[in-house]
Amino acid sequence: MSRISPIGRNNHSCGYCHSTEDTSYTYGMWAHSLTCEDYQSLIDRGWRRSGSYCYKPDLSKSCCPQYTIRLDAKEFKPTKSQRKVINKFNRYIEGSWKPNKDEEMDQDSKPQQSKVNYDTKKSLIENIHQVEQGHGDYEHKFEVVLEPSSMTKEKFEVYRKYQVHIHNDEYADVSERSFKRFLIDTPLVREKLPNNNKNGYGSFHQKYILDGQLIAVAVLDILPKCVSSVYFMYDPEYAFLGLGKYSALREISLTQELSQSVGDTLHWYYMGFYIHSCPKMNYKGSYQPSDLLDAETYRWYPIHECKKLLDKKEFTVFSDPEKEWKEDRIPGTLHPTKVKASDAENTYMLIDSEKAYPVTALVPWYNSPKFRDAILEYIAIVGPKLAAQMMLD
Repeated sequence: MSRISPIGRNNHSCGYCHSTEDTSYTYGMWAHSLTCEDYQSLIDRGWRRSGSYCYKPDLSKSCCPQYTIRLDAKEFKPTKSQRKVINKFNRYIEGSWKPNKDEEMDQDSKPQQSKVNYDTKKSLIENIHQVEQGHGDYEHKFEVVLEPSSMTKEKFEVYRKYQVHIHNDEYADVSERSFKRFLIDTPLVREKLPNNNKNGYGSFHQKYILDGQLIAVAVLDILPKCVSSVYFMYDPEYAFLGLGKYSALREISLTQELSQSVGDTLHWYYMGFYIHSCPKMNYKGSYQPSDLLDAETYRWYPIHECKKLLDKKEFTVFSDPEKEWKEDRIPGTLHPTKVKASDAENTYMLIDSEKAYPVTALVPWYNSPKFRDAILEYIAIVGPKLAAQMMLD
C-alpha cells in the first residue's frame, strides 16, 4: 500500500521563465512508498514526482502552466528530421560519419555510404537497435542497459558534468546527496510485469555505454500504462550526437517493445510537462500523435487542438475553452467543503508505524481545525478514490 505525508500548497520562483517572484504554485506531498498503479493514477491527474516528492501544479495560478503530455507510441511514425537524428547517431557508431569540431546533429552533412541509415520499411525498434553491440562489426561499440535506479560514481560524474555545462550550475553546488535525492531515490514499489520480465514496473536507469564509457543516463518510470520520462542527462563532450533528441526516440522504442511483450495497455510514452510558452518544454509537441491532459476533467485532447487555444490564453480548460477560471480551488479538484463525510471516514492514517485508523477516529480531527482542514484539502486534491487507497503517514 502507498504511504504518503501531505505537505500542502506552496509557491516558489519559476525555473522556466525565471521569474523574480514566487509565481509557480503547487500542492505537494512526500511519498514514503507508492504502488505503480497509484502513481499511474496520480500522473493521470496532473501529478509528477521529483525523487520521492510528488507535486501537482496549479495551472490556473502559475505563470507557466504545466500540462501533462503523452504520446501514443504504437501510432508514432518518426518525421524526416527525427529519422535524421537516428541516421547520424547510427552512422557515427558505424564509423561512416565523423563530426567536425563543434558540429551539431541538426546541421546538414554530405550523404555518405552507410548500411545503417534509417530504413522506412523497418520498424523504429529495428532501426534503433541495429548499431548496438552484437548487431554488427562497427567502429564504435554501443550498448544500452536498463537497470533499477541505483547510485554509482560513474552516473554522478555524468550528472555533475551535465548540470555544470548544460544548466550552468556551480560545480560546488552539485553534490552526490542532491543527485541521490533527485534521481536515485524513488517511492515506487517494484512490481513484476505480467510476463515476468526481469525488469518489471518501477524506477529505472537506461544507461548509454559507448566504447565502454557511460555517456548518458535516462531516468524512467515503467508503469502499468506507460513509460514516464523523469530526466535525461549526458556527458557534454558527446553533445554532437544529439543525445537529447535521440533519447526520446529510444524511449518511444522501449515503450513499443514493452507494449509488444506486456500487452496493449502499456503503449503510452509520458514526456512530463508541456509548457506552451517555453521552447525548452514545448518541443515535446513535435512527437506525434500526442495529447494534453485537461486540467479540469482529466480527459485527453489532441495537442494540435490545444495549441490553438493556448496561443490565445496561457491557461485554458480544453473541455470548456470559453471558461474564465475564477474558482478558489486547483482545477480538477474538489473544494474542501465538498468532501463527503464518507470520504473522510475512508481515509486512513498510520499511527506509530503499526496500526491504521480512519482520520475521523483520531482526536485531532475534533480538536484541531488545522489538522481537519489539511486532511480535507488532501482528499479534495488527490480525489476520494485515491485517498481511500493510499495511507497517510
